[in-house]
Amino acid sequence: MAFLAFAAPVAPPAKLPDPATFHWAMELPAAPWVAFRGVVNFDKAGIGPMNMMYPAPNPAGLLVAVLTHAAIAKGSREAQKTKIEKEADQVLEPFSGVINTFGYADLAERSKPWALTGTQLPVLPRGAPHPDTWVVLVNPVYSITQDQTTLVLDNTIAIYAPGETKRTSYINTVRVIADAQVEPDPLARWTADDGAQLKDRSAHLLAESLDIAFADAMAPVTEAPFRTVRYQEGSEERMERGQPIAEQCDRVLLRSLRGTLMSVPVKRLECAPAQGAQAAAAAAPAGGGG
Repeated sequence: MAFLAFAAPVAPPAKLPDPATFHWAMELPAAPWVAFRGVVNFDKAGIGPMNMMYPAPNPAGLLVAVLTHAAIAKGSREAQKTKIEKEADQVLEPFSGVINTFGYADLAERSKPWALTGTQLPVLPRGAPHPDTWVVLVNPVYSITQDQTTLVLDNTIAIYAPGETKRTSYINTVRVIADAQVEPDPLARWTADDGAQLKDRSAHLLAESLDIAFADAMAPVTEAPFRTVRYQEGSEERMERGQPIAEQCDRVLLRSLRGTLMSVPVKRLECAPAQGAQAAAAAAPAGGGG
């Protein structure tokens, strides 16, 4: 089975069977170690337009000058983007002793107790036949905020029907932003005990992303009004415009303008706990074994 790129296209949600009623398995990325990166904020990166005069003797010369400038500007922006990403990844250096030996098999095993669906997904060897099993292909990529307080998961999830290896029954990318660690020294908290906190939180986010995808795949498409949601990513406040699917007192699940799904922490002064619990229950898929 070919592995999906991270920026996979989003397919319209389709009605899938209840996870509790079929055999399921998870297929992991080919790379042995879990992917981590530093959170980048390109909005503050200062990548602006390049201004240039176009001395040209005629329209043909002007066209050549414009095209040349466009190529130079594109190359400059790509180089600056790569530089910014490398600088952002420096936040990973203190975590290297943990993340450089954290494997996908360990991540999958740790995620099982957290799955609300009750689907304890066994790992399917890559390329193995699955005539009677629905396969969930995952591509989890984790990011750590620059203040080291928050873990972010972007997981591209594809679901294949039994025996199918090319056509997906469902595909989408789910982003889950964890609540920030309120600690005087978050790095010490993350890396203590061979990184147990970082590994368990990563597994929790993976399980949450699978629950969100299962619920989205089984539920009919709902048309909710678009609105702008303010949320927390570490110590930074972000904004995303989308369709809220479920709301709790401190978290919102929404479908972005790109069609992807996002579970984000929010700050609210007032919220009725009962309403939040009802929204969470309505969004969760049915439980059961598998």
